[in-house]
Amino acid sequence: MIKQLRQIDIFKELEDDELRQISDITTIKRLSCDNILFYEGDESDYFYALLEGHLKLYKTGVKSNEIVLHYFINPTMVAEMATLENIKFPATAVASKDDTLVALINKDKFLKILKDNSDFSFHIIKSLTKKIKNLEVAINRNLIFDATAKVCSMLKEQPDIFQTTKNKKVASILNMAPETLSRTVTKLKKLNIIDKDHKLIDMDKLDMFLQF
Repeated sequence: MIKQLRQIDIFKELEDDELRQISDITTIKRLSCDNILFYEGDESDYFYALLEGHLKLYKTGVKSNEIVLHYFINPTMVAEMATLENIKFPATAVASKDDTLVALINKDKFLKILKDNSDFSFHIIKSLTKKIKNLEVAINRNLIFDATAKVCSMLKEQPDIFQTTKNKKVASILNMAPETLSRTVTKLKKLNIIDKDHKLIDMDKLDMFLQF
């Protein structure tokens, strides 16, 4: 588990004995696709670290419709702000891939470790700052960018996304129809931004579509 925990941003700089402390207060939960990790309104009893797989975060609208807020792809912490602030989860988290592994870290024991380790607390702050930046990217992607810029933004953030995730899932993450994604990918191939295997080959050309 120590090796898996080290993949998470806030744990990367920790020594092995510090990671062992985290491992000792952690249990692993395996989720199948569509299994719920936590519901909107649940109390936050754990810190959650996505180790393998994908999680979808969504709210339920007034007409009981699903409003997708974000897709998490491992490795990353999930909803740590709610746990830190001791508030109820503002959204529901559900596995969107089979064999999704989540580390459940005991909240009270983890907070004690944070109080005893100032460097570790600093890593938490850096992680939350990164999450805010990622949220800004997501807002731009969904509200401002056209289809081409959305795909380019995703490729810049996760160059291997098409090698690890099915096109239908990528389209869902980007809130676009699969047909639109297919046309956009074809366009990027013709422009020699990605190759026939959807691998990024020209970052400079890609950046041109992100200037606005």
